[in-house]
Amino acid sequence: MIDGWWAVAVAVGCLFAWAMCLDHWYDSHKRLATWWLSRTNDWGYAAGPCSLIMSTAALAGYSVIAWLSSILSAYFPDPSWGLSVAVPAMLAYAPFVFATAPLDPAGYTFWRSDLESAGANMREQRRIAWWAGPPSLLGLGAIVVTLSSVFVS
Repeated sequence: MIDGWWAVAVAVGCLFAWAMCLDHWYDSHKRLATWWLSRTNDWGYAAGPCSLIMSTAALAGYSVIAWLSSILSAYFPDPSWGLSVAVPAMLAYAPFVFATAPLDPAGYTFWRSDLESAGANMREQRRIAWWAGPPSLLGLGAIVVTLSSVFVS
């Protein structure tokens, strides 16, 4: 069985594939951008800080579930029991992370493109992307930490 950092890398790759499949099948990135823009459309200058709050709230929600999964895995002999709680959380949170984090070579090109197709002007794209991205990047780190707590001894 694969374990260690290779297992973490494979799991992150699978989560990335999951996010891309959701985007292909359901246009999830554009739907997220449309939803996000509808929330921040009338906020003006506050769109950036509110985007930071929304992205941080998603990270906090995932972190709480990951923490609960670590508690669960501490009480069972096999630490992979924590995955029964963490995997559904990762499957829900990963598409959000891969859509909003600055993971493409130019930073926020793909996320800003999704925001533009949802109707955001250049200023709204910058405010949303630059403020919402850092917590999402930390979210990717949180996913890696969750997986490493299970697969890396």
